[in-house]
Amino acid sequence: MAMQTLQLNLLLHEVIIMAFVFPNNTNTVEEFAEWYKQNEYPLRPPFADGVYVTDISYSYVLFRQGQFQVELYLVKPNSNTPAHSHPEVENIIMFSSGSAATSQQKLDQFLSFPHVAQADGTHPFFGYMDHKVTDGDSHALYAGPKGAAILSIEKWPEGMTPTSLILNWQGESVGTAHTEQLQSLTSG
Repeated sequence: MAMQTLQLNLLLHEVIIMAFVFPNNTNTVEEFAEWYKQNEYPLRPPFADGVYVTDISYSYVLFRQGQFQVELYLVKPNSNTPAHSHPEVENIIMFSSGSAATSQQKLDQFLSFPHVAQADGTHPFFGYMDHKVTDGDSHALYAGPKGAAILSIEKWPEGMTPTSLILNWQGESVGTAHTEQLQSLTSG
């Protein structure tokens, strides 16, 4: 009986995973972002390399298919990153909850808006997508007093195994733990 239950659970899991079909003709991070949103944010976390931690955030890979992936970042309140880039990776930040922006000025503007839940109970900016950040574009992230939950929708180049933007980082780190992670990549 236990074996039949296990087989049924595995079959059900396979059916759920196959309930959405990732289109083979997806070529750009913009197409992937639209597909991900239209398919109601499917989950397909990888077996390996799915969770990353820095001094100011936790990251969890929610979805990975080939060179495309989505990371959920939970960012500590009142924290920010120094200006940095992610060589060769294109990404789009999608807002989920809390308060976050790409500059202190934008964060101040964001916090000045009256925040009233949407009819379905979600944050009024849930699903808002910022501009695409491309190879070498310097940017920063500022989190407000409640912290932030954001999605990073990414396209990694052919031949590069997707991991996390936390590791594919050029610029000053966000703290000691992050520095140690980055140094371990170059020394190991």
